[in-house]
Amino acid sequence: MCFQRGAPRNLASLKAKMHRVVDDFCDAMRNEPEEAQMQTGLAEMEEKCSNYICEFIDDHIQETLPESLQESSPLLQEARQEIRRRIQRPSVSACLEVQNPEESIWARALRGFLSILQGFLQGCQDVLTWLWQKAVAFLEAICSVVKTVCGVLMDFCSAVGQLFCKTLNQV
Repeated sequence: MCFQRGAPRNLASLKAKMHRVVDDFCDAMRNEPEEAQMQTGLAEMEEKCSNYICEFIDDHIQETLPESLQESSPLLQEARQEIRRRIQRPSVSACLEVQNPEESIWARALRGFLSILQGFLQGCQDVLTWLWQKAVAFLEAICSVVKTVCGVLMDFCSAVGQLFCKTLNQV
């Protein structure tokens, strides 16, 4: 179970960091905040959380993969960059543009927070889809070449078998 090594401790740390970011946001917004202050706070919260998520993924990769694969694999480096790109897409500003004048600032903050979470979930789904596509393409290429080698070996075995049969028949 190499996949689980280190994950629970780091996962607890990720959860604690994200809770702390939300607590810090709520503390900063304790009094009725201005709209701009709330938007800035949500953007900062989103940025911190996305950094924590990416750090968690990087740490998990480093703890679970053999060292020889961590730096030498171009696909792994590409995957790390793609994960960061997809997770770190900003999502707050778009959800706060349309405002209902009767909506409280806390309702907008909640909408913004839900938008952040939805963005992270969508980013994770995008990463998983991308990784599956890469894995499938990689495995299909390997399967194809292994099938080709098997075909060559079968042809070779057949040819050698026929050669031996002819030799035995002549003796």
